[in-house]
Amino acid sequence: MLIRNLLTAACAAAVLAAPAVQARTAAATVTEASVVLKDGAYQVAWKTSRPGAPVDLYVAASPDAPLKAMRKLADNDKDGAASVTAAEAGAARPYFYVVADGEKTGLRTATRVVPLQGAANFRDLGGYSAANGKHVRWGQVFRSNGLSTLTDADYKTVGDLDVRLVCDLRTDQERKTQPTVWRGGKAVPVFLNSPKAGLDMDMRALFGAGPPSAEAVRANFIGFYKLMPEAYAGEYKAMFEKLLAGDAPMLVHCSAGKDRTGVASALILTALGVPRAQVTADYAMSETLLDTESARRAMAAGAKSDDPNAAMFAKLPPEITRVLMRTEPAYVEAALDAVTAKYGSVEAYLDKVLGVDAKDLASLRARYLE
Repeated sequence: MLIRNLLTAACAAAVLAAPAVQARTAAATVTEASVVLKDGAYQVAWKTSRPGAPVDLYVAASPDAPLKAMRKLADNDKDGAASVTAAEAGAARPYFYVVADGEKTGLRTATRVVPLQGAANFRDLGGYSAANGKHVRWGQVFRSNGLSTLTDADYKTVGDLDVRLVCDLRTDQERKTQPTVWRGGKAVPVFLNSPKAGLDMDMRALFGAGPPSAEAVRANFIGFYKLMPEAYAGEYKAMFEKLLAGDAPMLVHCSAGKDRTGVASALILTALGVPRAQVTADYAMSETLLDTESARRAMAAGAKSDDPNAAMFAKLPPEITRVLMRTEPAYVEAALDAVTAKYGSVEAYLDKVLGVDAKDLASLRARYLE
């Protein structure tokens, strides 16, 4: 009888204790956050470790604003999405912060593309998941196509980004044909220009012998990508030296913002521990933003100069132009795989060729991750 009474009491205690155990369920965290600008409103979306967990939504004009300096837009929101008008956002480039209720830290997010009239491929490299469960800081490294057609309104937007350094990977000939005349921000940034007078490659080499075909040009273009990490090692080395020195916010660009800049961005993201799938996805985004016909017109303008590559590009048939203007993941994969085959890994290339060793990688991640 005594044993039976004890068992009954134990079962009753377990039943009574069950709600308390449930109440101690681990707090939810924000696992993903994103935002797109659509029809004049910012569509913010997020996911939490426990679906439906309440979150608070904040906004700030600075990518580095502490929570106490942010403005709350929503409290205990549970549906995983919010639409914020430009007036509610209150900044030309707003940075949103999503934090689960009761948590001290959350995730910051902003639009990937900085909307400009004169540069369709101007993007922020922030927000990607990176080493040690962290994310690339927003507002620190930007990538773009050429800046020669930026409007006054564009320069107001870019000026608000407080860009301190511009890494221009174009050649002297490209800068002569389409010069950048900076006129925005608190101060004119420092320009780190490629020392190349002209492209190291002759575009005729892309076409091979006989009439060019899309298949042959694609194969040769992949070959060009395999050479790029070595051909632009000097420029990439100087770029990483500036990143290590903290010369940011930094803008890296070339003419289309997809080839030389694409490899540069892939190297930066890889150095920060961003997974390869996200690195290639960032690269592939360019072709969704660039207008091939606009690129042809730009090259036609360059053809009026003494640039033989520009003149040849302007005369290409559309099927060949499309190959050259694509950002197929295989292109940037070819560059990364080439250095892996030669040095053992991208990190080994960074160390042996660009002088970015393990200590430098740790410094970069401490500075550009959050």
